[in-house]
Amino acid sequence: MLKTQSIFVTLTAGLSLLATPALAQENTDIETLKPTETRKKRVVRVVEAIPMWVDAEKLRVRDNPYAGDVVGMLRLGQKVKVMETADNWIRISSKGKPTRWVNSDFLSKNRVTWSTYEFGSLNRPAQNTPYDVDLKRIKIKDLKDMKVYAAHIKAGPKEGRVVITRHDFRFGPYYEKRIVHCGEDVATHVRMLGEGYNYGMMESDPRNTEITEPATQDSAIGENTTALNRGIAEFTCKAKDI
Repeated sequence: MLKTQSIFVTLTAGLSLLATPALAQENTDIETLKPTETRKKRVVRVVEAIPMWVDAEKLRVRDNPYAGDVVGMLRLGQKVKVMETADNWIRISSKGKPTRWVNSDFLSKNRVTWSTYEFGSLNRPAQNTPYDVDLKRIKIKDLKDMKVYAAHIKAGPKEGRVVITRHDFRFGPYYEKRIVHCGEDVATHVRMLGEGYNYGMMESDPRNTEITEPATQDSAIGENTTALNRGIAEFTCKAKDI
């Protein structure tokens, strides 16, 4: 019995000695394995631009809202995509492209065609203006070819004078509203209050709400003042009310 137990112990010890190197090698292999790399999925958010249609016979395209230069023209029924909004202005150009803005008053969420176009709709800003009667030409130095007329001048707040001008362009008339401050009949400050293709659009310009701001908020007339602003301001200070 004791002999049998001795043999069993000897065999067990031998087997453990034989198994140890293999297990050690196996553990070494496990430690040197690199962890499995996980791939990160990039989530791309897709935001679709809102489509709209031109609801006017002609719609000017500007390079900036409010006082931007006219850089193009859209026709009735043309489709645009709303990329950004600023008050009642809409950017229709995608990123990386030249900026293009149009006025939302002349866009529709529904498709527009000549058959569905409502001529003279009451929802549109008034096309006619009461300031087309006594127009007075403003001759501006260095801008002899530009036809600018003083359509309305009246006393404004803070000792300023409000002037509405009409500009005749190839695409039709355009109206601008400014406040001018004068010192002994000499223009000292000028600021744009509103503009548009008609009187209703000009008056709906949000800058009109700033008319009661003091003269310090206006742009002082100096070397950087454009010839147009300077000419209109000087004419306003010298002219009588219209």
